Amino acid sequence: MNSEFPEPSEELKRVAEEISSLRRDLQATSASLGRIEKRLKAAFPNYPTKKKTPKREKLAPASDKTPEELNRIFDSIVTATQEGGDSGFERSVTEIDEAILLAVAIEVGAGSASSLTIPKAKKGIRKRVQESMQLRFQNKKSTEP
Repeated sequence: MNSEFPEPSEELKRVAEEISSLRRDLQATSASLGRIEKRLKAAFPNYPTKKKTPKREKLAPASDKTPEELNRIFDSIVTATQEGGDSGFERSVTEIDEAILLAVAIEVGAGSASSLTIPKAKKGIRKRVQESMQLRFQNKKSTEP
């Protein structure tokens, strides 16, 4: 075998050792930092304590629409897409307020309020529109004699 490249088992051992070394270094650094902070607090009793920064929570979209209204908006997006294709979809979603677009995406199950952005909402709504169009086509096909 070519000696330029290490065997996978050798590479695995090397990486595991490197990770262990880094873990030890981080633990030593953390312990040292803790000792320094204790000395600082002892020397300066009025030293302000470190405040934990709260994680930013994304708020649920502020929409005053009912679930029925959001479903009607979704149905209008489906209709626009059926009539105009991709340009119909883009036109219909750009006409909708961003907060309402996020609420529609959540209503149709295209994402959760904590992780949804406008691009993700549009992508999720597009997938749901495609699914809806496919289901309507299949239902129409199965009801025809």
